Order: sequence, then structure tokens, then C-alpha cells
Amino acid sequence: MKKLLLLLLLGIFFLPTQKGHAQLPAALELVTISTSATEVKFKAVMKPQQTLTNIEAVSVAVTYDPALFTVDANSITQKFFQSKGFDDASDPLWNNNQTNPDVMLYSEYHPNFGSVPILKNAPPDLCVFTLYPKSAPGTASFGVWMNVSSGALTYYFEAGVPTQLNYSPVTDIQNLQYPVELTSFTAAQQGEGIALNWVTAKEINNHGFHIQRRSLHDAEDAWNNVGFVEGTGTTTSERHYLFVDISMPGDGTYQYRLKQQDFDGTVTYSPVAVVDYQLRPFEFALRQNYPNPVSLSEGNGTMIAYDVAENSNIRLTVTNMLGQQIATLVDGSRDAGAYSARWNPAGIAAGTYIVTLVAESALSGTAEVQHMQMQVIR
Repeated sequence: MKKLLLLLLLGIFFLPTQKGHAQLPAALELVTISTSATEVKFKAVMKPQQTLTNIEAVSVAVTYDPALFTVDANSITQKFFQSKGFDDASDPLWNNNQTNPDVMLYSEYHPNFGSVPILKNAPPDLCVFTLYPKSAPGTASFGVWMNVSSGALTYYFEAGVPTQLNYSPVTDIQNLQYPVELTSFTAAQQGEGIALNWVTAKEINNHGFHIQRRSLHDAEDAWNNVGFVEGTGTTTSERHYLFVDISMPGDGTYQYRLKQQDFDGTVTYSPVAVVDYQLRPFEFALRQNYPNPVSLSEGNGTMIAYDVAENSNIRLTVTNMLGQQIATLVDGSRDAGAYSARWNPAGIAAGTYIVTLVAESALSGTAEVQHMQMQVIR
């Protein structure tokens, strides 16, 4: 870079002068292209306020916070002047020395380019900057390195003008938001329904989640909305969500996905979760609760699924490790089928609890008993 700056300074003295040639200011804008949990893209746009007949050099230094983003050798792409034959001196890791702000430097230089009207009537996108969030979602701002006498990094030279021309005005991207980060999304049968559980690390302007389902047995089956769960809006804390789909059309294999929607209408889709669904069980069974452990602070409770092989009197209870009954979730007759019961614990201590299923056959009078442990945390 020192070599580049030296060449540029030499260019000041050796560029020809033209009497009466006005300095032609150019506007510089940073324009957002796309944002996601994995990458943020924006471009630098040069908009001359008058036709510039020839550019000898151009330099745009974009500042970013290295605590929020990483960059690599491919972080500066689609370089306009390089495509026109300029020498490329870009550096995505400029000033990468733990000193804020770090800078991505897009710089092109050609000392003998002639008089080709590079910018005539066609203000270009100078380049595209790509940064990779270290954690998402979040809010970030990007700016340009302001010109100072000791280290001007954002400017351009025009042939025939013996002084450095600064972009004016220089505009920044302020409070750029990149969206909800989904850290997990699972689907599992719980009784007669499918329990969907997902976790977000953080959220920004999250209106909510549309739950969508389709069958793998029907090649023409489109995605159908089966429910909606409100988002948290904006939060920097991890959030847990649970939705149980009880509108199952029959046995089979199904796909689920989340259509996450921001308040401005922007949508993104989650990865697809696949689950096999079987309505009529062949034996009595008590299935592990979901989620486990159960969080008292989240307040979403847990689903306990059980299968009934034939018409029976069912009793489903929760006891502590001392044998004291905490809750009765089911106490009545059930036909053969798959079922689930929700437990929302409150006012109890964290620890291990026992779920007991007692199924007494209405036909034979024999009883089957099954137990399961589950954990409750704060």
C-alpha cells in the first residue's frame, strides 16, 4: 500500500495540467445488496455530478467492526476499474492489526491509461464488499475512511487535474440489520400430532413464524400453512419455540419448514425437517417428553406422548423423587391411538421427576405400567 500511495503522490506531480479545468465532484454511496445470517453484501457506487472523461486512480476504504465480521481474500469482488484494465491494489485486510476501525480497501491505479472516457454517462458500481457475521442476527454500520491530510484513503484522481479529488458527499450504511439466526429446528411425533421445536440465537424485527407442511407421498403436494407462532420482535437472548401440529391427514412421511417473516414483510425459510407419522400404535408405550429438560423460565412446558394399543382406562401422573404426586395429566378412557398431554410446571423445584403411565385394558382388566424420568431446570 505504501508503494501505491507513493505512486499516487508521484502522479500528482506528473499529471498534465489544464487551465480552467474544474474539479468535478463525484458522489459516493454504499448500497445494501443482501443480508443473511452468514453474509452481508453491499456495493460502492460512484455517481459523478458531471461527466468525467478519464480516471487515473480510484480508492474506496470501507470501515467495519472486526468484532462483528470477518473478511477474506474474496471479500472485494466485481471490480469495475479492473475490468477496464486498471491495476488492482485492493486489500480486504487493510489495517487488520486490532486497531479500530479495520478497513477493506478497494483501490485501482493506472498511470498511463490515455483518454478513454471510462465514466462517460455511466456511473458505475465500483465493487462489491462481502463480510461474514461472526454471530447473527445483529445490527452494524459501515462507513468510509474520511480523508485526512495524513492518510487519505477514499478519493479519485482525474487525468488533467493536478490535485486529489474527494468524493463528496460520502454516505454510509447506518444500522444495517441482518436477520433471525435459527440454531436448531426439529420435528418428532408426539401422540396424535407432530411437535416442532426450534431455537433462535437472537432476533431483529421478527414478526413470527409460519409453519408449513407437505407430504412426501404426493409429488404434487405443495407447502401448506398449518399454523403461526409469534416472534419475539427484537431480542439478544436465545429463544425456544414449540408448536404441535394436530391436523395430520393420515399416516406417512411429512416435511416441515418455517417461513420466518419480519415486520417489513421480508421472509426467509428454514431448513426442512422430515418426520414419519403413524397414527395407530401396536402396543402401549410412554415416550420421552419433548423438550427435555423442561425450562421453568421459558414457560413453554413440555409434551408427553403415549400410545394406547386398545381401549383402556388411562392414568398419566407426575411425581417427585419422594413419591409425592405433583400432577395428574390424564385420568379417563382412551380408544386405541397415539396421544399426548402437555405439562406446564410452575412453583416446583428444579430436579428429576417421574412420569407414570397406567393403562388398564377395558376388555381384559389387565394393567400395564410404564415409567419415565424427565428433568426440570430453571
